[in-house]
Amino acid sequence: MKRVCLKDVAEAAGVSAVTASIVLNGGSTRSRARVGAARQEEIRRIAAELGYRASAAARILKCKELNDIGLLFFENAQNIREHVGFTDLNIQFTRTCRELGIRCQVDWFDSLHHPDELPGLLTDGLVGGLLIAGNPNGESERFLREQCRMPFVRIEEPGEYSVMFDPAPALREALEYLAATGHRRLGFVNGPARFQRYRHIRGIVASETARLGMESPQEFYYEAEPYEDFSVDAVLAERRLMDCGEPPDAVLVSSAVLGKAFVSLLQQRGLRVPLDVGVVCFEATDWDALKFVPRLTAVEYDYTEIAAHAVRMLQELMKSGTVREPRLLVPERFTVRDTVIDRRGRKQ
Repeated sequence: MKRVCLKDVAEAAGVSAVTASIVLNGGSTRSRARVGAARQEEIRRIAAELGYRASAAARILKCKELNDIGLLFFENAQNIREHVGFTDLNIQFTRTCRELGIRCQVDWFDSLHHPDELPGLLTDGLVGGLLIAGNPNGESERFLREQCRMPFVRIEEPGEYSVMFDPAPALREALEYLAATGHRRLGFVNGPARFQRYRHIRGIVASETARLGMESPQEFYYEAEPYEDFSVDAVLAERRLMDCGEPPDAVLVSSAVLGKAFVSLLQQRGLRVPLDVGVVCFEATDWDALKFVPRLTAVEYDYTEIAAHAVRMLQELMKSGTVREPRLLVPERFTVRDTVIDRRGRKQ
């Protein structure tokens, strides 16, 4: 006979696989309390009638409160490989858990190409809470919105409980620094406007350049697609900004990867960085900005901070069911290195 699985019990009881797992496979006391005593008894009765037997891992989980946490990336493998932030977040999450004595798991799931499936970390009952990074789609997004009973915190995406980077203070500092060092014409290579973050960043840049008396006309603006042909996009961005009658003397570029390409293209054009054109990157990490010659001046993510805040928020949510600061902003930081120079007093 076919072995009865958790999904069979869930369908017979008219509940989600997560709810069935909480009742049958050792969910925490607080998680079981949310199901209700009568409902728990009904699920156990149906499981017994069907002949369901919990796995060895589930039997072990019954003996303890489930304090393990997971980090789940909703993204495809190629984008995870190409995004330095995913690597840094993974490292800092694991380090934070180790320092706090917390057992942890990390997984990724491509919900865009598998919209009708759910990742195991959402349903197998092996973690008591989750950090969610990336954009869930399809059944995963619906499950998190409507059915998920496990506490979760979103990283870099809005939600009921979220930890996000705040670019505003560091971007303002970077633009003030450019203005103070004699830069007057700002080119801007941004991310696509369909993402709220890039619309927010464009608004900050527009208001600050106006306040500081810097020029940043429409011909100095370009939107780069993060997942298209990178080399073509970099060339098009550089041509858009530099083939003007009077090109910019400083450029703000999204990501250290694109910033490095921009510096190389400027040098091929015969322009010196930073003597002729200053370059400032945003959406960078410190180690990525440092692994280049010249070292990049950048507005940088601090994944050590965001991982620590996210883990502590999730722990608070798991223990008490409430959070004092459910939506937390972590400031980014501005670091001056080799791609900006003081232009005051220099011949233009």
